[in-house]
Amino acid sequence: METLFQLLIDSAMNMYAALRFLIIPAIVFLILQIHFRREHWLSDLKQAKQETGLSLKILLFNAAVSVPLISIVLTFLHGWIHEHGLYLFKSAHWEALPVPLVLFFAVFFGDFVGYWRHRFEHTPILWPAHAVHHSDTEVTWLTSARWHPFNLLTVHGIAGTAMLVMGFPVWALLFNSMMRGQYGFFIHANLPWTYGKLGKFIVSPAMHRWHHSAEEKAFDKNFAEIFCLFDRMFGTYYLPGPCDGPLGVHDDMKPTLRSQIGFAFTPKAYKRLFARKPATKEAKA
Repeated sequence: METLFQLLIDSAMNMYAALRFLIIPAIVFLILQIHFRREHWLSDLKQAKQETGLSLKILLFNAAVSVPLISIVLTFLHGWIHEHGLYLFKSAHWEALPVPLVLFFAVFFGDFVGYWRHRFEHTPILWPAHAVHHSDTEVTWLTSARWHPFNLLTVHGIAGTAMLVMGFPVWALLFNSMMRGQYGFFIHANLPWTYGKLGKFIVSPAMHRWHHSAEEKAFDKNFAEIFCLFDRMFGTYYLPGPCDGPLGVHDDMKPTLRSQIGFAFTPKAYKRLFARKPATKEAKA
């Protein structure tokens, strides 16, 4: 009974921390919306109201249920790696280099791993979980926090383990995590920025918005989150300009917490695994 009570306390504290973490980003992106969307910002907020509410429900569910369970799994995995010394490099090797260089390597390698992890999530076996992130038909900065529990496990399990195996110092791991988290909010924001020539090297909000496009020409494009060099290298770069078309996907999920979380547990979600024909527009992103 005492253990159950402690779990409930921890879940409540996680939800409180998650909401508190969103306060500053919410203020920043509201200011950006008012300034750059001007006469449209209020209608944008009203239009995104339902999707924003659902994203918050998924966020709180993960904070209360998914994160504690995933933390147990990852703590065991990382402890096993540490116990067996499965590192390609030692932390001391990185600490001998200039700090800015180590931070750059950490973010660059993290994005390289993230690119392939993201492509893997668009395969039939992982798509049912990743589809929750793509089901948002409005796509705002808060979409960056909209994840199925299975998808959270792949995000932190694959990327976190790869970073650990590389032997990066703790401060470099924290910087990479912070950078990806904050920039993830930014590229999901409803901003038409393409970055001009810089957009060939750094992922812009417009570029990532195309990744969420419902238009078939944009399917399976723009997997990187910071350096679009990887998309250009592997043939998935797509940025014709600002993305103003429809967003989201239309897999058989209702806009409810139960349907979004439960979709990955239904056999019909994996029909692409056994389909002889290419996935249709409704089942692909």
